[in-house]
Amino acid sequence: METLKVAIVSDWFYPKIGGIETHIHELALHLLKMGHEPHVITHDYRKYKSKYRDDFPYPVHRFKGLLYSSRLHVSMGWRMLTKINELYKLERFDLTHAHSMYSPMSITTSNISKGIRSTPVVLTNHSLFSWNNMIARSLLPLLRWSIKRVDVFIAVSRIVRRDTLRILREKGSVKPVVIIPNGVDTSFWRPPEPTERSEARKRLGVDSSATVISVVGRFTRRKRIHIVPKIVYKAWRREGGRVELVIVGDGELRGRVEDEARKYMRPPWFKVRVEGFLPRHRLREVYWSSDIFLVPSRMEAFSITALEATATGLPVVGFRGSGVADIVEATGSGVLVFSEDEAVDAIVNLIRNVDTRMAMGEIGVTRVQQIFSWPNVAEKVVETYRAALDSKNDGLFLLYKIWRMIKK
Repeated sequence: METLKVAIVSDWFYPKIGGIETHIHELALHLLKMGHEPHVITHDYRKYKSKYRDDFPYPVHRFKGLLYSSRLHVSMGWRMLTKINELYKLERFDLTHAHSMYSPMSITTSNISKGIRSTPVVLTNHSLFSWNNMIARSLLPLLRWSIKRVDVFIAVSRIVRRDTLRILREKGSVKPVVIIPNGVDTSFWRPPEPTERSEARKRLGVDSSATVISVVGRFTRRKRIHIVPKIVYKAWRREGGRVELVIVGDGELRGRVEDEARKYMRPPWFKVRVEGFLPRHRLREVYWSSDIFLVPSRMEAFSITALEATATGLPVVGFRGSGVADIVEATGSGVLVFSEDEAVDAIVNLIRNVDTRMAMGEIGVTRVQQIFSWPNVAEKVVETYRAALDSKNDGLFLLYKIWRMIKK
């Protein structure tokens, strides 16, 4: 099979930690394993320079933009764009894979790729548009204009696909949008052996008799981590026993999350701990120590953490209409709810029914390996690359290729 030289582009890459960053890194690793040549293009993250080294097994090209936002983690500048164009001339990439239509670097590089270098562009949309934000809506014409040179869009879930089509089709676009979920490394995110679980609980300081509920995410309004202590407290009040809530993450609402944790904590029977962001081996120990995983956001585009939790054998409680539904419905591991009260009911039922939890966890692990493991996901991504490359400028042929791929 022909080797592809792929430029993977986004403002968001390591040392920033998040779902997109992890996805890009693991995609690059699996492209390497498949015999392809991935290059990551991002900005310099100048305020983090002392905190990271680019010791990746694939090339990482960092460009310094005149404009830089440490809060948004984006950078832009005319000289940066000219240097990216020079890199394209030097490397002669076969294809550009941009990540996030809300990343300035992704969008501008996509236009350099297709508009100047005649290199096809695939763009993965990882997020949902802020339709209720008047400023965001006012920028829709600019967004639509900036993505018009993308050949194929990938959406990470059904809700993201619907959102992407809404953005595209309001102006009559017929660009293909294929669903390819995020992948997970099932060799790392796996169920614990009994001794691993007991040791993880000891290191976390969890009571051996407690039911542990965990939640992981950024402390923002959209993620709604701040409502979790109240939900789990209500479940504990109904069920009793020992319940421990472990909250992993950080962000602008950290103070509010900690206030809510203190407000509802009732030691020793109901404990709440708030951890910062954890390295992946420590996060895995949180999953291994847990019995139930909760995703409180109604606006979750996909949820890498829910996928990781499912891969380690945890049932997931999430909200209908969010990207979490794709994981729960595909794996059968979890419960989908409409309201916070239903979330309380689901948690109570899972606390009471250990056999149900175990059965959900086992089937979830199997189906994650079948559907969401990286070898399967990476193969679909490469199929999309080849469809974009084969079509060249023939839009109808590209639509046919994508339709055939969706129908598989």
